[in-house]
Order: sequence, then C-alpha cells, then structure tokens
Amino acid sequence: MGASMQKTNITKKIHLKLLLIFIGLVAIFVLIIPALSIGTSSKDSLLQEIIRKAEMRQQFILDNIQDATFMGKATYKELDKDGSVKKDVFIQRRIYMKQYGKRYEEYISMVVDGKPLSKEEIEKERKEWQKKSKSEETKMPLSKEAKGDYEYKLLGSDIFNGMPVWVVQFTSKKKEDGYINGTGYILKDKYDIVYAKFVPAKMPSVIKDMDMSLSYSEVQGYWLPSKFEMYMKINVKFLFDMYYRQIKIDDTYSQYKLNSGLKDSLFEAKG
Repeated sequence: MGASMQKTNITKKIHLKLLLIFIGLVAIFVLIIPALSIGTSSKDSLLQEIIRKAEMRQQFILDNIQDATFMGKATYKELDKDGSVKKDVFIQRRIYMKQYGKRYEEYISMVVDGKPLSKEEIEKERKEWQKKSKSEETKMPLSKEAKGDYEYKLLGSDIFNGMPVWVVQFTSKKKEDGYINGTGYILKDKYDIVYAKFVPAKMPSVIKDMDMSLSYSEVQGYWLPSKFEMYMKINVKFLFDMYYRQIKIDDTYSQYKLNSGLKDSLFEAKG
C-alpha cells in the first residue's frame, strides 16, 4: 500500500512538472520575448551583430503588439512501453494575452480518455491548472530577466523551411529548475525567431529522454508561435515494480487577432 501511494504521488508530481513547463514556455514565447542578449564578453563580432539586430526586432514586436487573442488546441498522450495509449487528453481553448504578463485561457472543450467533460468540470480543471502554473517561472534565454544567466554560441548558418537563418546555441550557466538549454533559428533578413528546440538545464532523474520545440509562423508581418511539441520518456522503479511512460504533447496556435483592445477587466475578473 505504501509503495503504491508513493508511486501515485511521484506520478502526480511528474504530471504537474510537465504542465508547469508547458504553460510557462507558451506564456513567455508568445508575448514576453523582450530581447536576445549575450551573457559573456564574446569576441565574435558577427554573433554580437546578430544578437543586436535580433534584440531590436524583438523590441519592435513588443512595441507594436499590445495584445493577442488566438486559439490553442492541445493533445496530451501517455503511452506504455509497447505503445499502448494509457491517457489521452484533448483541450481546445481561446487564449488572451496582453503586455506585462497578463494572460487568460478560456477552455472551450476538454476530452479525457474519450469522455467529454462538462462545463463545470472544465472550469474546475482550468482554475486548478492556472493556479499551479503560477508557482514556477521559466527563465527564458530571450528575456531581460535572465540575460546574464545564459551563454551564446553561433553554430553557423542554415536553410530552414526554405529561409536562410542563423543558428544560435544558448546554454544556461545554472543547472537549476526553470532554466533551459537549446538552439534558436533566426532569420538572416529580418532577424525574427522562427524555430527553437530545447531541454531543461536540470533534467529530473526519472526522465531518460526529452525534446521540446517551438515553431513560428508569420502573422500580419510578425513571427508568432504556431506549434509547441514535447516528447519524453519516464522510467521510475518502485521496489519490484517499474513505471514506464512515453509522454507526447502537441499544442497548435492559430486564428490570431492582434491589437483588438483587450480590457484589463478580462484578466482581473477571470484570473
């Protein structure tokens, strides 16, 4: 009984950790991308120029997008070792965001293992997830707050979806919760970020493999997130019992509406 309860508690913590990473990343990447910044005194003049122009471009986006409304469709799947689906969740929501970190998600529908949830059940889940997501903040390498906590390296140039890009690697100086390591793809002509792939700087011991990525699409002249993907393998041993799961999360964003004049009351009332 004790081992079973311990297994359940650890499993819940793993699921919560995944949720916090997922919500935190999406919130920061959509509207809170203040600036690329170099964390060390690099002598690479080309990298410095790329960083400087990317920073100017990101600031331009911040100055011109006061708010955004868009649709999010997320699928969450848990699979066992042989590929059988153990948990399947689909969430459709409308997301409202405004400068200075204001965010509200309106859950339109939620289906758990084939069962549609009622409005009351959906609202309960929304409040619980939003409350938990506030307990942790992802310190993004593209934010002013964490600019001194990352080092950058120019890996070279490449072609991404037919577009010439600079490939920049970012590495956290701290192996702590909330930091990430990865690579960003930056357009050579406009210096917009079009793709990023990353992993937590501090990987939980139960996670044996993990990949996350964020793709961007052009919306009214701005490159904004269009798809977030996460894949991981979890392997936990409880005495003689082995818990193994593959976790897959896909979240797509579409139907953007920019600068529609969202009222502060929307965020204050819903929280």
